[in-house]
Amino acid sequence: MSDQVEYYNHFGELYKTAILTCPEPEFWTTDYQEKGRIYMEMRERVSRQAALVEKFFSTEFPVLDVGCGFGRQAMLLAKKGFSVVGADSSKIFIEIATELFEERQLPGKFLNDDLEDVSPNQFRQLILFDVLEHIKVSSRRRFLTKMHSLSFSGAVLIVSIPHLKKRVTSWVNNKLRKKITQNFSYFFTREEHPYPIPTAQDMRALLKGLFTILIFEETPATDYYVLRKL
Repeated sequence: MSDQVEYYNHFGELYKTAILTCPEPEFWTTDYQEKGRIYMEMRERVSRQAALVEKFFSTEFPVLDVGCGFGRQAMLLAKKGFSVVGADSSKIFIEIATELFEERQLPGKFLNDDLEDVSPNQFRQLILFDVLEHIKVSSRRRFLTKMHSLSFSGAVLIVSIPHLKKRVTSWVNNKLRKKITQNFSYFFTREEHPYPIPTAQDMRALLKGLFTILIFEETPATDYYVLRKL
């Protein structure tokens, strides 16, 4: 799923103990102890993601969490009564998520693969939180087509991506600098966001014929899409 597996495996190894010992791992960040800026932004984003899930999903059906990372959103949803199936290409993140859920006896299953072993037409509820921006531009349509194949007709998919600020420097960085960094593996292992963030226009093109947009919400830090499978 992610073209930055090496980056996230290294990140997971570096912070594994901190995540596992955190009293609220669903809100863990590198500045968690200080309750700094990253923590405050993460807490707001994850809480908003969970609120959208509670509004549009039912605990009657499992949730497929694609690009689940170390189980941040999965844990929050499990605590709210949802059964979660998480998938991520980072082996270390899957190990952390599995350990977190086992320690807390939460309902969840985690897969370290690219969804090739997941049966088609299986899920009514799917989430793709903070993932699409980590996938090569040329692979995004194929990735969403795979998610389309995993879901029932009429299934709901909730997506969140970073909000691309309207100032000139943000657009230059996204359109020009990342046009370069997306093509070199050097940046994949050193930067969290080497690929361009999809714009609203990009999203409409990516989703065409696969999902219809039910709701779009824009915030200063994150954009949210609630989608229905066509």
